[in-house]
Amino acid sequence: MSGRRWVPLVLVVVTQVVGLVLVSTLVVGDDPHEAPLTIVAPAVVGQALAARADAAGTLDTSATQDRREGVDRLESGAATAVVVVDLATERDLVLVPGAQDPQLTAAVVAHVRALSASLGRSLDVEEVPPRASALDRRVVDLAPLVAVAAGMLGVAALAWWRGPQAHTTQDGVRRAAASVVLSAVVGLALAIAAASTTSGPWLGWWLVLGATTLAACAVTQALLSVLDVWGLALAVAVLLLTALPALAGTDPWQQPVAWRSVTSWLPHAAGLDAARAVAFRQGSGVATSLGVLVAWVAASFATSALARRERRRDEASSRSDGRDDGHLEQRRTS
Repeated sequence: MSGRRWVPLVLVVVTQVVGLVLVSTLVVGDDPHEAPLTIVAPAVVGQALAARADAAGTLDTSATQDRREGVDRLESGAATAVVVVDLATERDLVLVPGAQDPQLTAAVVAHVRALSASLGRSLDVEEVPPRASALDRRVVDLAPLVAVAAGMLGVAALAWWRGPQAHTTQDGVRRAAASVVLSAVVGLALAIAAASTTSGPWLGWWLVLGATTLAACAVTQALLSVLDVWGLALAVAVLLLTALPALAGTDPWQQPVAWRSVTSWLPHAAGLDAARAVAFRQGSGVATSLGVLVAWVAASFATSALARRERRRDEASSRSDGRDDGHLEQRRTS
């Protein structure tokens, strides 16, 4: 391929640098943004406390009278902390996930402590197993990002070798098969590494990381099919630029709500949630995240096939128009 067509690759670097600065300034931070908090208390008390906790906009508080329900929310990742109110004393209990980012936990507990202090109450904090070391958390956070990068780079290498677009159905099938094989190999390698350093079964890791890699492959190929080589620049922005906060160690609940609302549906975020489910939640909630990844794969492969069909139609129409023009010119000269 000509060098001119790969000018977007230069723009990728510029985009990443500019994006890194913007994301570091606007998205990366320590303060929680509407982090989910559950209060276990009698109905009237719980609702009043939830309304008061929500006033600052830092927490998104719900109330329940069932302590087991509150713990279930904590274990499933639906809550960053659970406050158990004991009206018989002036001390309440805050339950936090042992595998949660300590910075997020500290920030949430600080807001709860301030609320309790304003009511003349004090807090005890208790971690709920499983607990995770800093290395465990970092491996879990980085493994999906490595899978996304590997998938995108694999398709980019194939585009450099074979061209950015498949021009026949057979070529499209070959590229899809290559993506599946690459995803299986990359997913297995990352799964072995992750399972050896963190908790969670290697088979679960393989499924999650393989699906994450395949989603990145499929999205990149779809963008190339629609936008030619410019699709690679967009793939970098969609798949990697949006993952920079996670790379910086910023938990999704510490990211602005508008940013999180969009990026939580992207492959890296779905892969991250699935990885945390495998490592820390015994698989709870992993089906939803895998469903998001499967949807990306299906939609992307369908987009590639549709774009390929439309290109063939345009090429056939152009050839037909060229033949018609040639026949008309021959009649004029005869």
